[in-house]
Formats: sequence, structure tokens, C-alpha cells
Amino acid sequence: MLGLSSDFSEDHTKTNWGVEFTWIEDVPQINNDSLVGLSHTDALNLTVSVDRPTFINFLNPNRTFFFNSQWFFSYLTDYEDGFVGKGPWNVLFTFAMFTGYFQDRVQPQFVTIYDFRSQSGGLLPSFQYRFTESFSVTIGMLYFFGHTDLTDMGVREYAPAANRSGHDAYENGQDNGLALIRQRDEVFMRLRWTF
Repeated sequence: MLGLSSDFSEDHTKTNWGVEFTWIEDVPQINNDSLVGLSHTDALNLTVSVDRPTFINFLNPNRTFFFNSQWFFSYLTDYEDGFVGKGPWNVLFTFAMFTGYFQDRVQPQFVTIYDFRSQSGGLLPSFQYRFTESFSVTIGMLYFFGHTDLTDMGVREYAPAANRSGHDAYENGQDNGLALIRQRDEVFMRLRWTF
């Protein structure tokens, strides 16, 4: 594995940037077209992060809104059609924003995430109220979306043989990216007491 990273600020746009790159050799991948069911490929990953505190006076004249965006690019150098995951490239995107009111006693936050290749993502809003220095309540929601993709049936599957018929008889359903957790939506309330 080889990794490089750099952080810097840009004065013209008043933003802070972070860039990270990794190369990982011989990552095992499930391959439905292989007799052994497994192949290896190198993985190249690039992460770009940018954040900026910004005043939006009509929404909050006393405190900045903090905006952060992260982009995760990945590429598999020896991608094959039989790989279970989609490829050879993928982009995952996150965007977060938060601010504070009444000396940060009230803190709304909104986070979104989206996986371009699988067309899946999530929306994660939350709202925190701090009663005292040691006691706070947070309420929020986790909403995920996506869909099931069809992939070719493996040459040698580990499951027992089944009778198949119809248009997609030799394809299996597969949830890629965040579609895997699309049925795990929740609304939550968290009480925090520190001592």
C-alpha cells in the first residue's frame, strides 16, 4: 500500500482543502466468471475534501455556517465484468452543513451522502439542544435510498442449485453501495449526560 496526503488553505475562496491518494495492490474481489470465484486487482483511491465557514446573515447573524464536502474516487485497474461490485470506477459524495444558535445551545445539522455508480444515498438531518454543559438531547432521522441491481449468476455458486425460469433466470439480485441499508431508515432521540 502506498499513500500520499496534503492539506492546504486557499485564500481567494477562503476554503480549506485536503487531498489523499492511496494505491492498494492485489485487492481480492468476488468474480462470478472465475472458476475459483475470486480475482485480484489493484485499487486506486483519491479523496478530496473542502470546507468553508460562511456567514449567512439572514439565517444566523451571530455564527457561521460550516460547509464540508468530500469526494471519494475509486478505480479498479483490472476490473472484470464478473466482479460482484459495479466498476471499474466509482464516486461517493458527502455534503454536510451545521451552525449554532444561542451560544451553540441549539445546533441543527444536515448531512447527505450519494454513491454515483449504484445511484444510492442517504439524508441525515439532526437537531441538538444543550440544556446544560453536561446534558443534551439530539433528535434526528436517517433516510437511505437505492435499488437492487441484477448481476450474472456465478459459474460456481456456493448456494444449492435452484429451479430458475423467466426473463432474468440466470441473474441474481444485488444491493450495491448504500442500497444495502436502504431498509434501515430510522428516527432517533439521543440523551447525553457527561460527568
